[in-house]
Amino acid sequence: MDLQQAYYEQRFENLFRKSKGNTFQEFFEKLMGLAYKTDFMACRPWGNRGDRKNDGFLKSEQRLFQVYAPNEMKEAVAIKKITEDFEGAKEHWGANFNKWTFVHNADDGLPPHAQRVLLDFQQANQGVNIESWGLEELRTVFRKISLEDKQTWLGLAPTAETKMRLGFSDLQPVLESLAIQSVSLDLEVKDVPQGKIEANALSESVTILIKEGMSKANLVRQFFDKWHDLEFGEKIATSFRKRYELLRDQQHAPNTIFSELQTWVGGEQRGTPEHELAVLTVLAYYFERCDIFEEPRGGK
Repeated sequence: MDLQQAYYEQRFENLFRKSKGNTFQEFFEKLMGLAYKTDFMACRPWGNRGDRKNDGFLKSEQRLFQVYAPNEMKEAVAIKKITEDFEGAKEHWGANFNKWTFVHNADDGLPPHAQRVLLDFQQANQGVNIESWGLEELRTVFRKISLEDKQTWLGLAPTAETKMRLGFSDLQPVLESLAIQSVSLDLEVKDVPQGKIEANALSESVTILIKEGMSKANLVRQFFDKWHDLEFGEKIATSFRKRYELLRDQQHAPNTIFSELQTWVGGEQRGTPEHELAVLTVLAYYFERCDIFEEPRGGK
């Protein structure tokens, strides 16, 4: 996986994790529409008839989708939702599909009893292939989307060429915007302990983004060496550490923390490829120093 692909996959995963309710359904429809074009039919509610348990249909596979993305996945509610949706789909669309897919936003998959319900439905409905799709299944769909469509949806991504062009002028606005909210504090600078990426269970795409940023981290050091305020880097380090600890204490997953830090550093609106790579480089620099994310057990 190269830098460009890793950037898009990390952006996709971030959208998946942040989308809930109707926003998740819109995310799903966008994803499927770009991946399958006219083969995918979105279904919108119609007056008091609703969507009749149809959140999308893939014509070539005769696959009917039902989407469920609550703010919190509760087992009893999920079981009730699956049951109502499947029975309603059979009633309204039974002659049109032979695959039924329950799409959800649970990071760790459906609760075990909800999975059991799907298995029971499969056994009782031999003519219908019943599946659940979460992050990994949707990631497979995402990989079908053309580069041009990814650029239209998610903006331009940094590439190897962007990395070659990156300079002080790209780093300065990113670092200055962070310094405004920083406070000076003496921090010990450490080498990256072996196994730090693995210890934080970061995904492949995030790992690649960090490593690509690390390849330019020396540029950040050179920038601080030339800057008139000798404590500039430490002010930003303090701000990074406080932001990381806040996100960690809120019990966000490591990949989500990385995405939140990325947004905090770079802003809600995505910038040019050079700006995005500057953000990744700054993140990687403080990751390497061990100001953010956890050290492996036994790390000094």
